Amino acid sequence: MKKILLSTLAIATLSIVNVYAGGMDDIMQSKSSKQSTEKSTATTKGSKSSNKGKAALEREQLEQYASVNSDQLAKEIAAGQGETLDTLATMMKVEDTAAFASKLQSNYSKIYTSSEMKSSEVLSNISSLS
Repeated sequence: MKKILLSTLAIATLSIVNVYAGGMDDIMQSKSSKQSTEKSTATTKGSKSSNKGKAALEREQLEQYASVNSDQLAKEIAAGQGETLDTLATMMKVEDTAAFASKLQSNYSKIYTSSEMKSSEVLSNISSLS
């Protein structure tokens, strides 16, 4: 009787393990499918961005940077130096950042023509100095 009971218990245990393993396979397949979908979505988004054109994307990034850092950027342009200004120069692919900073400092009133400037206006005024 003990042998039959142990055999039945062993078979039941194996059945439970197989069901659990099968469930894990389903979970893993579901996770893999989700990751594949996420990659496909990211690729599609990347394709849309590349369709905008590199110059437009760079301009958008510049405007976002200038907007987020607008107060600090104004202070650094007035001072003619600073990390935020150096980063802007790098983003604009300026080779001589010191000359760039000096030029912006001396033309501060041409860049900031009013107290409520949008980042796109500031960047346009900076570009017009070149």
